[in-house]
Amino acid sequence: MKRRSISVFDHSSAEIKIASLFSGCGGLDHGFEEAGFRIHFAADQNADAVECYNSSLRPVARQLMIDKNFEFPFQPDVIIAGPPCQGFSTGGGYKANDERNDLLISTCSIIARSKPQLAVIENVEALTNRRNTCYFSTALEALASAGYHCEWSVLSATDFGVAQRRRRTVIIARKNAPFTMYRASPREAVKLSSVLSGISDSDINHKPICHSPDSKHYRIALRIKPGQKLCNVRSGPNSVPTWEIPEVFGSTNSAEKQVLHAVRQLRRTERKRSYGDADPVSIDRLSATCASADAQTIDNLRRIGYLRVVGNEIDLTNTFNGKYRRLRADDVSPTVDTRFGDIQLFLHPLEHRGMTVREAARIQGFSDKIKFPRNEKTAFRLIGNAVPPPMALELAKYCRELL
Repeated sequence: MKRRSISVFDHSSAEIKIASLFSGCGGLDHGFEEAGFRIHFAADQNADAVECYNSSLRPVARQLMIDKNFEFPFQPDVIIAGPPCQGFSTGGGYKANDERNDLLISTCSIIARSKPQLAVIENVEALTNRRNTCYFSTALEALASAGYHCEWSVLSATDFGVAQRRRRTVIIARKNAPFTMYRASPREAVKLSSVLSGISDSDINHKPICHSPDSKHYRIALRIKPGQKLCNVRSGPNSVPTWEIPEVFGSTNSAEKQVLHAVRQLRRTERKRSYGDADPVSIDRLSATCASADAQTIDNLRRIGYLRVVGNEIDLTNTFNGKYRRLRADDVSPTVDTRFGDIQLFLHPLEHRGMTVREAARIQGFSDKIKFPRNEKTAFRLIGNAVPPPMALELAKYCRELL
């Protein structure tokens, strides 16, 4: 006969008291609510996040400063938390001196003092990188010292039916009881074509910004195909250099293009520094490599705006790795970040415009019932910082098993 596992809680999930820290607009919380739990308390330091949370979930969120001395108004059974991650992320540049990094440790201190049966902490994938080892190890040690068995894993949003390449570190801490960390069962990826279809024109969060056909943004977008990006520093079929869009950046002849191609290659292969991924190129080295690189041609490219002088060397003017990235309808999206609505960063798969707030929310897995602020910059920040609700739902189901 199979033995029935005995749960810590013999009552319903709704009676389990869950408290949420750094709740944002409620991505993690929406998943737990959908799984049958009831969030009793939520706190965030941002007023916009709290207002969005209370209007879309339940009015239990409060705008509060959260530090290591934070106290809950009741004894929580479960704590879920998403402390700020900007200083840990590759996109944030690994800011070791970012004061928000300490909030991860503060979260663990709050958990250790509050003594819930279970805690779930979500953060960026890069939290587990070597540069962040000190913070990550300190956090795990704080929980272990308080009597928690901790497991962690880097989870991919695509494994949860989210149409997005988003990888996040999840830490689960259980009081005095070992367990095996959750493992997602990979499923077929959900494509953007299905996620972005059928959005109502009356949706207050779906207001496509269509630029004039003679605008810079529109003319660049015309040249970027699905899966491509505007990029000078890397070659390949998915990189469209500025010199291939003369109507925006200026015309070049074949000799000038040869010089630009040579600079693009040399700046990555002729390295001088121990940091960065490219260096300016000496004119002598360029001339020895490219027969077209005479003084007149180089000066023309500098005058047009394609080259710039750096000391005694030259470099490309636009050295970004990629802008105007065109999403693919038959693929998933890159990570939805706080700048996802900027046309200079991301293009709609089929239309010559940027993404709308509702499109970003759909890609994250939010229901259309959830309304975000009319201020688009604020809305994109809330969505980009959120945990995809479908991922949160599966984690919540697993947490019920642990309880």
